[in-house]
Amino acid sequence: MTNIIVGLQSQNTILITPYGGAEESAVNLGLIKGGVSIEHNEELHEINVDQFLGPVDVITTAEGMTIKTTLAEATLKNLAYALGYDENNLSSGVLTFGSKEVNNYYTLFINVKGEQGKLRKYTFWKCKLNGKTVQAYKKDMETVADVEFTVLTDTTKPSGARFGKAEDR
Repeated sequence: MTNIIVGLQSQNTILITPYGGAEESAVNLGLIKGGVSIEHNEELHEINVDQFLGPVDVITTAEGMTIKTTLAEATLKNLAYALGYDENNLSSGVLTFGSKEVNNYYTLFINVKGEQGKLRKYTFWKCKLNGKTVQAYKKDMETVADVEFTVLTDTTKPSGARFGKAEDR
C-alpha cells in the first residue's frame, strides 16, 4: 500500500507566529516528542419525533479542534510560547510571566510526512493556548513541555475553511 503513512519523520516541524502572520516569519518550536495530535470534535443533537423510536436526523450544534504536542526542546523561548507569551518576555536569559494583559492569538503551521513521500502542511489560522501547559523536570528523563492549542473560528475565512487547511505538496 503506497498511501499508508507511518511514523514521525525528521521533517516534522511546528511553527508559530502572531495571528495572521506568514510562515516565513514564524518561529520554529524545535523538536517534538511523541508526535502531534490534531483532534476534531463535534457536538450533535438528535432530532426525535413521536412516531419513531430512533432519531430521524442529527444536527451539529458545536464544532472544535485541539492540537496537542510535547516540546522536546525546553528552551526559554519555547517555554515563553508554550505559556502564551512571545520573545518580548525574554531578556538576558530571563523569562518573565504572570497575568496577561492581552489575549495572544497565533497562527500555527505544522509540517509532517504526507502520502507517497509528500510534505503535508497544516495551517491553523487562529489558535489560542488553552491554559493546560505542563512542564516536566524528572530524574533520568528529558525536560519537556506539553502544550495544547484550541483552534478558534477565523471569521475572516470562508465558512468551510474557518479552522484551517491541510495540503500535500
